Amino acid sequence: MTKVNRREQQKANTRAKIKNAARKAFHEFGIEATTTREISRLSNVAVGTFFVHYADKLELVKEIYFDDMDEALSSSVGQLPPTPSPAEYLIQIAKILFPFYSDYIESTRHIVADSINRGGFHTQQMQSISQGVSKRFTDAGIDTKTAQLFAENMMANYWLVFMECLPKNEFSNSSVIERLEGLNLPFKISFENALQTKR
Repeated sequence: MTKVNRREQQKANTRAKIKNAARKAFHEFGIEATTTREISRLSNVAVGTFFVHYADKLELVKEIYFDDMDEALSSSVGQLPPTPSPAEYLIQIAKILFPFYSDYIESTRHIVADSINRGGFHTQQMQSISQGVSKRFTDAGIDTKTAQLFAENMMANYWLVFMECLPKNEFSNSSVIERLEGLNLPFKISFENALQTKR
């Protein structure tokens, strides 16, 4: 192993130690109550070393959150039955992510507040989901521009329901999925009509 590789491995190990200690501390004490000094102590690294790896606590919160979200999505999506329906596909995603938001409510609130200032609340995942919605419309014979417009509107409805749930952590409320289904009903009907025309 070269010197550079050894150094990179050491950096990765230190980051992993910090993340593991932070994950436990956030879970046990909450994000607000956990200081960078406490995370450094628990991970057995100097406070200065913490700041070599993370600009601040929020950067660490984000990394843990999005790692865990990617894990939740990738482990669940493979178990879902494939669906040609854009509306059903978005509901499948909501059934994975809404409980995740609820379980990580403190992180969700911190990251949403930050993203209002800087943008980017799980943008990458949402772009991928939006593309999945849009593709299902085009597969049914709807033109690309309209399919993208439908997908954008369905995602806007997703975010509307998300923002309604956020203040009181109502993501687990049984009516939430029904609300999303109701909002996206016109797009479900458009998809079904397109399928009929295609046949």
